[in-house]
Amino acid sequence: MRKFMKTCYKCGTDVKAAKSVKEGISLDCLKCPKCGEEYFTSSELIKFDIKTGKRKLVRKFGTLGDSMVVRFPSDVLKDYKIKPGDYGIFEKKPEGILIKPIHAKDIGN
Repeated sequence: MRKFMKTCYKCGTDVKAAKSVKEGISLDCLKCPKCGEEYFTSSELIKFDIKTGKRKLVRKFGTLGDSMVVRFPSDVLKDYKIKPGDYGIFEKKPEGILIKPIHAKDIGN
């Protein structure tokens, strides 16, 4: 784990890389050897949310031949009326990728 801080905000002691188990999930953290305060990166907290089911709209990327694929939750497909053959327009945003669905019937297919 890359150190994102050097000292404990609570007591000022140098923190050490450690493992912590929360609700049965092992997470990397920085821990104060004096007071026991634990510090987690945002990516470790996201990992915790995913593994505990607190982030429902997370999907893992996979491969299909030479392509990268991601599965969409069925309720998202239903809400946006996305059907096989429809298109997705990808827009790069500072916070990530925005995918705008375009229905095949709307572009003449």
